[in-house]
Amino acid sequence: MSSSIVPPGSTAFLDTEKFDFVVVGGGTSGLVVASRLTEDPNVKVLVLEAGANRLDDPRIVTPGLAASTYDDPDFDWCFMSTPQEHLNGREIAQPKGKVLGGSTAINLGMVIYPSKSGFDGWQQLGNAGWNWETIAPYFRKFHTLTLPSEVAQQDLALKYVDPKLQGTNGPIQLSFGEPDAYTPFNKAWPKTFSTLKHELTGDPISGVANGAFTNPGIVNPVTKARSHAGSDYLSKEVLARPNLRILTEVLVEKILLDKTAVGGISARGVQVTTKDGTRKDILVGEEVVLAAGTIKSPQILELSGIGDSKILKAQGIEVQIDNPNVGENLQDHGYVPFSWEVADDQVSGDVLRNPEIAGAAMAAYQTAQAGPLSGVPIVSAFMPLVDLSKLEMEELLNQYIDEYEYPDFPSQKQQFSIIREMLLNPQDASGQYTMAPFQICPRDGPHCKGIYGMGKEGNYISIVSVLNHPLSRGSVHITSGKPTDQPIIDPRYFSHPLDLELHGRHTQWLETIAATEPMASLLKKDGRRIHADKLVHDLKAAKIAVQECFVSHYHVTSTCSMLPKELGGVVNERLLVYGTRNLRIVDASIFPMIPRGNIQASVYAVAERAADIIKDDHLARGVGKAII
Repeated sequence: MSSSIVPPGSTAFLDTEKFDFVVVGGGTSGLVVASRLTEDPNVKVLVLEAGANRLDDPRIVTPGLAASTYDDPDFDWCFMSTPQEHLNGREIAQPKGKVLGGSTAINLGMVIYPSKSGFDGWQQLGNAGWNWETIAPYFRKFHTLTLPSEVAQQDLALKYVDPKLQGTNGPIQLSFGEPDAYTPFNKAWPKTFSTLKHELTGDPISGVANGAFTNPGIVNPVTKARSHAGSDYLSKEVLARPNLRILTEVLVEKILLDKTAVGGISARGVQVTTKDGTRKDILVGEEVVLAAGTIKSPQILELSGIGDSKILKAQGIEVQIDNPNVGENLQDHGYVPFSWEVADDQVSGDVLRNPEIAGAAMAAYQTAQAGPLSGVPIVSAFMPLVDLSKLEMEELLNQYIDEYEYPDFPSQKQQFSIIREMLLNPQDASGQYTMAPFQICPRDGPHCKGIYGMGKEGNYISIVSVLNHPLSRGSVHITSGKPTDQPIIDPRYFSHPLDLELHGRHTQWLETIAATEPMASLLKKDGRRIHADKLVHDLKAAKIAVQECFVSHYHVTSTCSMLPKELGGVVNERLLVYGTRNLRIVDASIFPMIPRGNIQASVYAVAERAADIIKDDHLARGVGKAII
């Protein structure tokens, strides 16, 4: 059987084969789109990926080894933010997958679904047809869910799962694992929230549920291998298609643009540097599809002459389309981890720093697909601010939204109005809590090897707080005209003061969770804390903890936003770059507002819908014309 994945040194085919679509980026969104477009045998697609093909590497295949890929340039772009003014000058790491499969090949594997109101907000911002009703079917389309044994369902409180809402034949395999992949802390999680009188209100995939739940992971229920875009959207059947080519270890330098007779811009193809250093122009018949991610997509646009004319001219780049919105509106979730020492009769994932125990765990995985490396033992909860009255919330909103000046981005006023309504709705969680059965050490950062390196003696678990709808907005921009230079990433975390007010209050509640049964009995009484020397109960101390311990959740979005151009848009609702005829973007950079939760599921769903949009426009070519 022939494979569509071309050896990286074998580029002669580029001189003879012609492609209808060139997809820039072999990550999550790019492989979804390429897989779906090549369902039509008459459509030829070329995928270009900067990273290598490491589909068989055990650090990717084994779910529990994800963190070992961070800060490693063989897997990770190793991005780092600028020093953050509101985080005491700290730099914040941004690991991103530089490998076939993208970030879904290296992430921690959690599948968390967004809120209905969040996606409805996209339509409210002027994106016709982008709402919960239209996107919900694609959350089912991308995955297949397999439930575990009855015993495991009972242990993990999985009765919330609504089978009618789950995917049954999608490429990505989701599962919960069997009991040996979980710890007593996992089983205590939903019971602890029940003690706090916060029962789960429904299946999170419905878009409206609050409360604690055991989220599925991207683990094949049979092989216990990681299920990601590279492994499963590139199935054996897909790889056998003669109309698909995938070239890895090739850097896209820029998009080749031509002016059209009617004054617009057409993408003629892309300029690349191959593994051996050869520069090539690759021409395209129909479209260039940009799927390089939130950080790389705006960089490629700017290198191609699409962006703020002041930035482009400063780097000696000819301006093709002057659009100052490119690279702006960056949004990210971050988390604040608290870590407590476990009781003497408990152990946590920290035992894996012992080489003998780690070796035994690896042997259990390799020989029996079992043990702690075979699952995703991380659980979550969606919660509003339970200790804040509606009146107190309104006072905060009056101070920090209604009286706020909007100098940063054209649609901020509209975005904040939508967020305001979500914060006032008790059914709409402002925060996410996640429990991880291992220590997280943000003070040992900024690099991920320090944060996740289990450098403290003893056994700990961590519970983290996340702000679902941050108001701070940042940017990504080029620093030079060289494609090999990393762009400047400035998320401007907590530049909007309401973020600290809200995240501080969510962080304050972490100590309450840890002190509540049955979780409390699993932690050591008067045990060590990594996050602070004493209880963090008052708001002032919680805010200090946020500034000292905040870590990115690696969910950056929105740097090529789908919005009306006058409101800050880079692409329209058909995902076409404004001013172009055939240049489209399909990755998380087009999100106008960051959705609730870990964005993996949202990226898959949006990419699936993007593929349908491209198919529809491809069929209609010649009947209508693109809006530029």
